[in-house]
Amino acid sequence: MFEVRLLGPVEVWEGGRRAPLGGSRPLAVLAALVVHLGEVISTERLVDFVWDEEAPATAAALVATHVSAVRRALARVGTAEVIRTRPPGYLADLAPDRVDARRFEELLAAGRSLGRTEEAADILAEALGLWRGREALEGLGQSFARIEAARLGELRLVAQEESFGLALDLDRADGAIAPLLAHVAAHPLRERPRGQLMTALFRTGRVSDALRVYQEGRAALRDELGIDPGPELRAVHQAVLTHDTGVLGTGQAAAPTVPAPRSGRPRPAPSHLPPDIADFVGRADQVKWATELVRGVGDTGRTAPPIGVISGRSGIGKTALAVHVGHRTADLFPDGRLFVDLRAADTTPLEPADALARLLRAMGVDPDTLPSGVEELTGLYRTHIGHRRTLIVLDNAAGEAHLRPLLPPGPGSAVLITSRRRLVALEGAAHLDLAVPDEAEALDLLRRVAGAGRTGAEPERAAEIVALCGRLPLAVRIAGARLAARPHWAPGRLAERLRDERRRLNELSAGDLELRTSLELGYADLGPQERRALRRLALLDLPDFAAWIAAPLLGIGTEEAEEAVERLVDCHFIDVIGVDGTGLARYRIHDLAREHARERCLVEESAEDRAAAVLRLAASWLDLARKAAARGPGGAARHFPEPAAVRPLDPETEEALLARPAAWFAAEQAGLLAAVTHCADHGMARTARDLAGALIASSAALYNQFDAWSRAHTAAMAAVRRGGDVEGEAWLLAGLGQLRYEQDRFEDSYTYFADALRLFGERVPDGSAVALAGMGTARREQARYAEALELLEAALERYGDTGDAGARAGVLYGIGYVHLEQGRGPRARAALSGALALYRAAADLHGEGLTLRLLALCDRADGQYADAERLLHDALRLFTGLHDTFGVMYTEQALAKVELRTGRTEEAGLRLARCLAVARERQDRFGEALVLRTLGELRLADGDTDAAREPLEPAAALWAELGLPLWRARTLWDLASVWSADGETERARVARAEALEVFRSLGGREAQEHAGDELP
Repeated sequence: MFEVRLLGPVEVWEGGRRAPLGGSRPLAVLAALVVHLGEVISTERLVDFVWDEEAPATAAALVATHVSAVRRALARVGTAEVIRTRPPGYLADLAPDRVDARRFEELLAAGRSLGRTEEAADILAEALGLWRGREALEGLGQSFARIEAARLGELRLVAQEESFGLALDLDRADGAIAPLLAHVAAHPLRERPRGQLMTALFRTGRVSDALRVYQEGRAALRDELGIDPGPELRAVHQAVLTHDTGVLGTGQAAAPTVPAPRSGRPRPAPSHLPPDIADFVGRADQVKWATELVRGVGDTGRTAPPIGVISGRSGIGKTALAVHVGHRTADLFPDGRLFVDLRAADTTPLEPADALARLLRAMGVDPDTLPSGVEELTGLYRTHIGHRRTLIVLDNAAGEAHLRPLLPPGPGSAVLITSRRRLVALEGAAHLDLAVPDEAEALDLLRRVAGAGRTGAEPERAAEIVALCGRLPLAVRIAGARLAARPHWAPGRLAERLRDERRRLNELSAGDLELRTSLELGYADLGPQERRALRRLALLDLPDFAAWIAAPLLGIGTEEAEEAVERLVDCHFIDVIGVDGTGLARYRIHDLAREHARERCLVEESAEDRAAAVLRLAASWLDLARKAAARGPGGAARHFPEPAAVRPLDPETEEALLARPAAWFAAEQAGLLAAVTHCADHGMARTARDLAGALIASSAALYNQFDAWSRAHTAAMAAVRRGGDVEGEAWLLAGLGQLRYEQDRFEDSYTYFADALRLFGERVPDGSAVALAGMGTARREQARYAEALELLEAALERYGDTGDAGARAGVLYGIGYVHLEQGRGPRARAALSGALALYRAAADLHGEGLTLRLLALCDRADGQYADAERLLHDALRLFTGLHDTFGVMYTEQALAKVELRTGRTEEAGLRLARCLAVARERQDRFGEALVLRTLGELRLADGDTDAAREPLEPAAALWAELGLPLWRARTLWDLASVWSADGETERARVARAEALEVFRSLGGREAQEHAGDELP
C-alpha cells in the first residue's frame, strides 16, 4: 500500500519499497504539499515554505526542478501521479488515509469519541503505534515543518494522556505506572499526566511515591514558571493526603472525578466587550468567516484554541467587526468575553505583563497576589484560562511576540485579534485581510449615519463623498456625522470641501472621531525605515508604482527597497493592485494614507532632502527611459533630448525592467506624468522638461496616448518659462511639434517646430537641426515637396558629418521619401541607402525597418515585385521582433499592394483586414485612410466596383479631414473608376481632372504617370 509517513523522518513507501527522495529540498517540497493535502500551493508559497526568508533569485525555477525530482522518485515505486500541476502551483492528490499523520488524527478523534471503553483504548494504541520517531517531520528545519511538528507533537501528548486515563479507568494502573513515569520525566510541567501518575501510584499502594511526585511537580512549576500547581492537581494531592477513594478510585473500573475548587459566592462571568455598533452595516462574508472560526471552539479533537487575525489599514473597521462577532457568538462563552486594547498610549504598545495582569484581574484574580514577571504571569494566566470557555478579543496588536503570552493553552477558548499588520508568523492563526467595503455598503453606512433624507436628496454627491473618503468606513462615518451635525449643509457642500486633497484630512473630523489620529496610530506602528519609505512614496502622487522606485527615493539598493515596500503591504499602508507587462507587481497607496504620509514628509524632512529624493528617482527614470527608447519599437530615441542627469540602477534590475521596453514604458507612463507635474510645481524645471521628453519616447508616442504627452509638455512649459529657460522652452516646443505630427495635425506641427527653430537660433545646432527636420517632415506629409526638400537638406547640413547618426538617418529617410514621391527613383535609392547604413551603424532596428519598407516601395514602383516582397518580409521580421504594431501594420499594407499587383488578392484581403483593425484600435486616422484606399484598389482589381465604393469614399473624406490633398487626389482617381463604371461619367471626369491638377501642382509622380490619361 502506498503511504507517506510524516510521524518521524519523512518517507514514502509502496509495499515494501521506500522511494529514494534524495536531497532535503525535494523532501521539503513533498512535505509541504502533503501537510497541505488537497490544497493548491502556489509556486510563491512553496518558495516561502522551502527557503523561508533566504530564497535565491532562481527559487521559482528550482521549485519546478524539485517537483520533477519528487515525481521521478515516486515513479520508481509506481506512483508518479501523486503530485499534480494546478495553476498557480501544485497539489498532492492523495487520499487522507495514505498519510500516517492524517490517520493518526482520525484515530485520535475516533478514540476520544468512544468514551471510557476497551475499544477506545485499542484505537488510541493503534494511533500511537503509527509514530516512528521522537517528533514528526524529523530532519526538516523549515518553519512550516517546525509548526506542523509542534502541532502533531501536541496531539501525540494528548493521545498519550488520553490513553493513560483509559488505563486508569479500565483498572490497569499497574501497567500505566512505567510509561507515566517516563512521560512525566519528559514533560515535567504538564499537570494532567502528573495527576494521573499520582492516581496510579495511590491505587497500587504507593502513597509516599505519589506525594513525592506532587512535590517534584510543584518545585518544577515554581522554578520554571514561578507558579503553584493548578486547582486540579492540588485536588488530587489533597485526595492522596486524605485517602479519598471517591476522588482517586480503588482500582475498580470507574472514572475518577476531580472536584472543582470550592469558592464562595459565584462571580458573574466577565463581559468586557465594547458595545456593538448599532448601525453596523454590510461585511456579510467577513462576519460569516469570523463567526464560523469562533464556533470551531467546540470541535472535538481540537487541542488548541481557534485564533483569527483581522488585519487592515487604519479606519477600515477591524475592531467593529471583531466586537460585532463577539456579541453574535456570546452564547458560546459562558465564562466570559474579554477585551484588551493592546495600545496603552498613542504610540506605545501595551507590554505583555500589563496585558496579562488586566486579563487575570478580569478573571477574578486578586491584584495583590499577581507576580511581576512575564513568565510567572503567563503561567498563572494559562492556569486560569486553560479550562474556561472564554472569548478573548485582542485589539490593536503590534506584533506576534506581544501576542504569544496572551494566547490560551487549551481548545475551550477562542481568540480574535485585530492588527494593522498581517501577523503571518503567528502559529495556527487564520487570517482575514479586511478591505474597504464596496460602494453600496459604503453608501448605506453614510445613509445610516447622516440620515436617509440627507443623502437621498443628492445621490450623486453622496456617491462622490464616499469616493473621496476612499470608502474607508471611519472616514465615511465621520463624513456622515458632519452632515448629521449640520442640517443646513447639502451633501454637495461637504463634497466640495473634501475635493481639496490638502485639506481633506482636516475636514474628516467630528467630535472625538478624527481620521488623522487613526492614521497617526498606524504610522507610529512603523519602523523608521518603513515610515521614511512611506513618506517618500507619497511625495509624487503616483497613481501606482513598482517597488524598485523606492530604491532611488531612499538611496538604497533595490532588494532592500522591495523589502521596505512589502513591509508596508503587510501593514496595509500599500495595496498590491496587479502585475504590469514586465512581470512586476504594481502597488498603490490609499488616497487618505498618502495625504497623511505627505503631511508627515513635509514636517519631518527638509526641503533639500525631499528634492534630492525626487531628483534621484527622476534620474533613474530618465536613464531607464533613454535605454528603453533605444531598445524599443518606436524609434523615438532621436526625439528624446539628452537629460541633465541620469542615475543607473543595478544591472540585474535594469535588465529585468527593460527586457520588454514598450511594456516598461506603458507601466511607468502615469508615474512619469505625475513626476513632471510635481517637478514643474516645485521649481525643478530642468527635470520636468527632461521627464516630458522621456514621455515622447514612451508608449505615449507608440500607442497614440496623446493626452499624457500634451499634459506633460504643458506643465513643463509653464515651469521653464517661469525660470527663463529659453533652450528648454525650445525643446518643449519641438516636442509639441512632434506631438502634432503624430496627431496628423501637420500645419500645427510645422508652426511649433518653426517657433522652436526661432528660439534655438544658432546657439543650439542640434536643436535647430531637430526643428528644421520637423518642419521638413510636416511639409513632406502635406506633399509640399519643394519646401520639404529644402528644409530637410538644411537640417542635414546643420547636423554635419559628425551629428547623431540616428538623427541624420531620419533626415535622409525623409529626403528619400520626397524623391520617391516625385518619381526620382535613383535619387530616392541613394538617400535611402545612406539612411539604411546609418541606421545599421546606430543599431536602430526600427529605423532600419522603416527604410527597408521604403526601399521596397522603390522596387514596387519599378515593377520589381519579387525584390520588393523580399525587402518587406525583412522589414516585417524586424518590426515583429520589436513588437512594433504600427511598423507591422504599415509593412503589411505595403505587402498587400504587392500581392494585389501580382494577382494574390485573397491573401491581400486577409492582410488588409488585420491592418484596418489595428489602425482603428490605435486611432491612427492616416493609417485607416491608407488601408481603406488599398482595400478599394483591391476590389477594383477584382472588378467589383460596387464593393470598391464602400472603402474609397470614407478614405477620401478622411484625407480631406487630415488636410492631405495628394492622398485625396489619389483616392479620387480610384473613385473615378467606380463612378465611371456606375455610369456617373461626368462625376468621374471632374474627379480625374481635379486629381490631375493636384498631381501637377504638387509635383507628384502621378503627374507623369497619368499625363496622357483621358476619361473614356
